[in-house]
Amino acid sequence: MQKRFSSLVKIERFSYSRSCYEQKLLTLALTSAFSANVFAGGILLHEVATFDSVSSAGVSNPTNRTDASAAITSPAGLTAIGDYSFSVGLQYLDAYSEQNGVNAPGNRVSTSGENQSPVPSLAYAYRLNRDWVIAASLHGDGGLGMDYENGRSGIGIIDEESQEALNVHFATAYQASPNLSVGGALVVQHLMTSVDLSVANMVSGSGDEGNTAVSFILSGMYDLTERTYIGINYKHKVDHSDKTVDVNLSNGSNASVDVGVNWPSRLDLGISHKLTEKVTLKAMTGVEFWSDFSDALDANDIYTLGGAAQYQHNGWTYQAGLRYDSAMFDTDKMVPELAIAENWSFGLGAEKARSNGHRIGLAYEYRNLGTHDVTYSIGDVPYFDGRMDEQRIHVLSLSYAY
Repeated sequence: MQKRFSSLVKIERFSYSRSCYEQKLLTLALTSAFSANVFAGGILLHEVATFDSVSSAGVSNPTNRTDASAAITSPAGLTAIGDYSFSVGLQYLDAYSEQNGVNAPGNRVSTSGENQSPVPSLAYAYRLNRDWVIAASLHGDGGLGMDYENGRSGIGIIDEESQEALNVHFATAYQASPNLSVGGALVVQHLMTSVDLSVANMVSGSGDEGNTAVSFILSGMYDLTERTYIGINYKHKVDHSDKTVDVNLSNGSNASVDVGVNWPSRLDLGISHKLTEKVTLKAMTGVEFWSDFSDALDANDIYTLGGAAQYQHNGWTYQAGLRYDSAMFDTDKMVPELAIAENWSFGLGAEKARSNGHRIGLAYEYRNLGTHDVTYSIGDVPYFDGRMDEQRIHVLSLSYAY
């Protein structure tokens, strides 16, 4: 979630010798430090608070044509609904990270961060005629929020930071032929950012800001056979660059925090095959184009591969999925609040169909963001060398759909 973090590191070093400086000078240092960009990206959620998404660890998203939630994941899938469809869900996220190492002077430092938050999902779709369907949806698209025990890298300063993206989609789908459907969505994303900071009980401050930007999704689905179909979805990047938060400091001064951020473009391809009347197999692959922002964040494109299996019996649907994502950063390019290496996710869940066709689902996902060595540097000079010992997210989702 950060660009190049050099100005904050200067403050961390400066705080060691704070007895040599007056509080006014410290405030001036804080103000100048936060003229640099602190945020540059966040974790994209592949879970959208539905049974199908969470229980498959996001593997089902590219081929979702179950209900109105396709407006979020795969608009072309909306052509499979009846006269209308709705989907509502709530997922609870529990995130935790812990890292230990040594700082520039060689002292041992450690820190941990945690966050718990609810993330909603709501969608409604309506069939206009035999060929056209329209829909609207609301969901949490991603972000990153942490309450830190000892700052981002064990030296304090950042007590809490959060970045949350809420998306509204206006989608439409068209049945182009018996085998082909196409769709798209206008994406309106509102990004909420907040920062709380303190330095050795001398100066503290907080601030928050919101920004709205527009993007789009293009989607297609094609039936290869009666039992097999594929889906492809492209979601364009969202630009929240050149945005700032005014932080009110405890001594009456102000600091300006650049919180400009970009969400990358994303391309997903999925396939669904009905093996028997009860068993369906799914697979997907995809890429997030983080390298488009190489001038702001030295990150790698993230490549995804996953598979899921679904079993239906006596009105119940059971599903489990496994997903792999490649490393967002090389070890020497890590940043403390997004130290994401190779990671994997595992989901499972059950859904019950009622007599009226409505469905109630409960799903769980474990997302391991990697345990690995980390090095945080200014240029070629490291200021923290250690290890990310734990980094995970628990996701619990309850959904209701028709």
